[in-house]
Amino acid sequence: METRLIDLLQGADHFAVLISLLVSFIVSIFGFLPSSFVTAANVLYFGYWEGFLLSFLGEAFGALIAFYLYRFGVRRLTPKIDSVRVQKWTDRLAETNGRDAFWLIVLLRVLPFIPSGLVTLLSAASRVSPLVFFIASTLGKIPALFIEVASVSWFIGSDAVIQWIVVGVVIVLYAAHLVYKQYQSKQKTPSS
Repeated sequence: METRLIDLLQGADHFAVLISLLVSFIVSIFGFLPSSFVTAANVLYFGYWEGFLLSFLGEAFGALIAFYLYRFGVRRLTPKIDSVRVQKWTDRLAETNGRDAFWLIVLLRVLPFIPSGLVTLLSAASRVSPLVFFIASTLGKIPALFIEVASVSWFIGSDAVIQWIVVGVVIVLYAAHLVYKQYQSKQKTPSS
């Protein structure tokens, strides 16, 4: 995917920065799309620091745009949400305000296994102000983005054999995770 984005950026010439930001905004709005392909394209096309800065700005402002869109949508859909898990986190964020909400959003943003779109959705469903969300989300994204940019740079600069090994390890770990979850669910179901 990043190859297509790089081709698009190369063809855009002077508009490459705007296109990169627009793609970042779209990724943030959809919430479930991984931003790593945008980060990879930015690092490859613009260089390490410029790519980091562009990815950072795209994710920070994309999260704010998504926050406003989600807040508008959540207010219309909230009565229809039945998920206990989503309601638990929404209630927790809704009950927190000020400093506590700020640090909870920072923590949720820093944790790599929590999707950014979920953090944005939960924040939008709560009473967190847009300014508190923007600052906390942006601060929490800094360490995560540094790790992402460093990983992308290392991965791109490594030998093809190492890249395939990394991909293989990720696939094996993911498959093991799925098997473990399936095993756990069978353990929880009552036997007849």
